[in-house]
Amino acid sequence: MAIAVVGEAPYAEWLGDRADLHLSQEDQDMLKRAREKAERLVVVLFSGRPLIVTDEIRQADAFVAAWLPGSEGGGVVDALVGRVPFSGSLPVIWPKSMQYYQDKDQHRAPSNDTILFPLSYRAKVP
Repeated sequence: MAIAVVGEAPYAEWLGDRADLHLSQEDQDMLKRAREKAERLVVVLFSGRPLIVTDEIRQADAFVAAWLPGSEGGGVVDALVGRVPFSGSLPVIWPKSMQYYQDKDQHRAPSNDTILFPLSYRAKVP
């Protein structure tokens, strides 16, 4: 089993602005290597906003959106090792592709084809 941690570095306001919200090529390559070697793959995503991770979710046996936990990263570990149960729901819509953001920028209502997980989505945890 492999636990792969990917995502954004911490940033403040405009320092995080970028046009493409996919994972870096380095993160994508690391996930590919981990998937090839591990029987089971758990991906932990650190980000301060929804990133485009549609393909990466398909590669993983489990996928955790941990946001940027700062000094509370121990809480993520507690959930991963079963000390506390996973819980929560999405406070935002999680996009499937950059088309979601393009629609928003054009003041168009996003179509369901551009949404990976709706607002308040709760994953089923075994």
